[in-house]
Amino acid sequence: MSKQARAKGSSFKAGMYLLDSFTSGMYNDPLIIYREYIQNAVDSIDMSLDPKSKPFAVTIQLEPGTRKITIRDNAMGLPSASAEEVLSSVGSSSKTFGKMRGFRGIGRLGGIAFSDSAIFRTKAKNETVESIQTWDCQSLRRLLAEQRKDALTLEEVFGRVTSFRQEKCQNPKDSYFEVILSGVTSFRNQLFDLDRVQRYLRQIAPVPFDPSTFSFAAEINEYLSNSLSNYCRYNIFLNGEQVYKPYRDSVKITKGSADQIDGINFFQIGKGKDQPMAYGWYGRRRTLLGAITRGDDLSGIRVRVGNIQIGDAHLLDLCYREPRFNGYVIGEINVESPLLIPNSRRDDFVDNTDKGVFYNAIEKEIGLPISKEIRSRSRLASNQSAPVKVPDANPETPAHHTSLPTIPTKNSAALLQPADVLATLQGVCQDCPNLAKVRSCLQQRDQ
Repeated sequence: MSKQARAKGSSFKAGMYLLDSFTSGMYNDPLIIYREYIQNAVDSIDMSLDPKSKPFAVTIQLEPGTRKITIRDNAMGLPSASAEEVLSSVGSSSKTFGKMRGFRGIGRLGGIAFSDSAIFRTKAKNETVESIQTWDCQSLRRLLAEQRKDALTLEEVFGRVTSFRQEKCQNPKDSYFEVILSGVTSFRNQLFDLDRVQRYLRQIAPVPFDPSTFSFAAEINEYLSNSLSNYCRYNIFLNGEQVYKPYRDSVKITKGSADQIDGINFFQIGKGKDQPMAYGWYGRRRTLLGAITRGDDLSGIRVRVGNIQIGDAHLLDLCYREPRFNGYVIGEINVESPLLIPNSRRDDFVDNTDKGVFYNAIEKEIGLPISKEIRSRSRLASNQSAPVKVPDANPETPAHHTSLPTIPTKNSAALLQPADVLATLQGVCQDCPNLAKVRSCLQQRDQ
């Protein structure tokens, strides 16, 4: 192959429709945008030079009346010298997986698919300059909807739908990153459904346990803090109310009753390696009879990376003898291995050898033992609740309805002879009108 041919074959052009894949094509569930912005916020908190200098928090404010959503963190922000470059990068990130949760450089674009405009405002500590990037999301959607023969490059699209400016600000001590989404719309208004958003955040976000409802919070925190290289919980507020994980000491059962969590079992996944792939816990239920109500938001052992949930409550269903058994337990598996890499949608892991080892180990060490215990408890409960036949004590009941004594079978050490059977029947069924017929048959057989 000539040098000229190689040069022509190596040319690469990124078109504007790649941007469509990074926005509406990536986030089919509107609520996922909250996870993406929280992920970036807590990464920024982790990167703060002095994490003890101030209490860090992530605040989310929903304003359905004006169709506006604001997500803000008070972490390190972006320096003014590099802000434009960072904000204009797509699919490029200085973050490294294993240390940071977001590392593909696309999460910031999540809200663009659901908004008329998106504004990113940021400022670093000890600076008096605020950097602001604005996206015209309506113009972007019109460009992507057009049937163009001369598709624009990503750079050309950015030039048409984004703007960047910097402004002076008053307080040099402030540092922050703020996302403002305006003109927000979503299917069935999900992004403004406060209860739905809160339930979603309680399950996926890296928030603390609520010690007032879950008495094992301190015990679990101590175990995970000592086991994981980076186990953090963050203060996240939704319309002024702090968000906690949904775990409680009592769980609702599908049969309409409740069951108690009596203790916690801790475990490691992949213990044969130099270092376990993950560390986890699950609650010991008192009766273990019946699945936990799905609407309870805590059923199933959940998988987390950086304390952010991967997939949903059913990710590990196939690791049990019956998929429904995952719904009998509560718990978490926190991944430690850098070889288990979340895919772009964070609904599972990238396919590799370690992924197979991980799921096989969960099935062997967690899924199968729990499945056996569920079946054992169910059988025991069935045996205990089986009806016991009691002889009828009604004096009006005919004598021939009285229960007969047990007669040895042919496997018994000694078999009853016809004469013995006849003697037994005469004692029990002496008033039975059919006794004479039975006596005649036995006497004929004895002859």
